[in-house]
Amino acid sequence: MAAFFRRRFRWKNGQVVVELPDDEQDMLRHVLPQLRELVMGETDPALRRLSPPARPDDPDAEAFYRQMVTDELLASRLEAIEVVEEGIGGTVLDDAGVDSWMHSLNALRLVLGERLDVDVIGHDVLHNLEPDDDRVPIVALYEWLGWLLEQLVDAAMNSLDD
Repeated sequence: MAAFFRRRFRWKNGQVVVELPDDEQDMLRHVLPQLRELVMGETDPALRRLSPPARPDDPDAEAFYRQMVTDELLASRLEAIEVVEEGIGGTVLDDAGVDSWMHSLNALRLVLGERLDVDVIGHDVLHNLEPDDDRVPIVALYEWLGWLLEQLVDAAMNSLDD
């Protein structure tokens, strides 16, 4: 039980230190390749929250915008996933590393939120699922990723005090 209360991200000597338990490392090693595959495919509806329309009222402007930013966004997402994968076993993050971890953890949450249809069913429904509901493991992963992201933000906030 003590491992649950240990911080996964700590501020130390001006940097964020990543220290994940083995089972949590394994979980990220399992889901990050899935995220990579999704973003490379660019067609899964679960990606809607990662790239919402910039100009929903103007299809031509939206198409032009997508043409300009899609490659850069994809490269940025893939690079962030790679940074997280390289640091899963423990690392020290500079500002760019913190950004990569935040982007990847948040991207995973956004995709899961879309899969769970969080907009429609709301968080209350997610917390009151029956134990045999197929969504229970996905909700658990969604909540865990949010908890990790919160810890990372808390650790990174210490830089503001310096």
